[in-house]
Amino acid sequence: MKRGSRRFAGLAALAAIGVLALAGAAVASRPADPVPQRHVVEIRGMAFHPEVLEVRRGDTVVWINRDIVPHTATATRKSGWDTGTLLQGKSGQYVASHKGEDPYFCKLHPVMLGKLIVR
Repeated sequence: MKRGSRRFAGLAALAAIGVLALAGAAVASRPADPVPQRHVVEIRGMAFHPEVLEVRRGDTVVWINRDIVPHTATATRKSGWDTGTLLQGKSGQYVASHKGEDPYFCKLHPVMLGKLIVR
């Protein structure tokens, strides 16, 4: 290999290493996406516990019916999610996908109200 060619190859290798180092630094400096969490809402005493729950988009909310009568957790807004009828001891879930306040209720007992706040 000629002297000029080796010099060019060495400079190209150094440039490539520099580009890779900068790319790695850019990836490392970005904050990691939060890991989706699982939240539990208990249905007991004809109420949702907690009544208001703050979650992040991508989190899973699980409703567990601890009452002896069936219940639902049903969105009142366009998001349209519904756990279906939950018998005693059964659960239903929803993965939060829409940011904002998302009120819900029990279709079988409309006085039971809850709210998800999705960040």
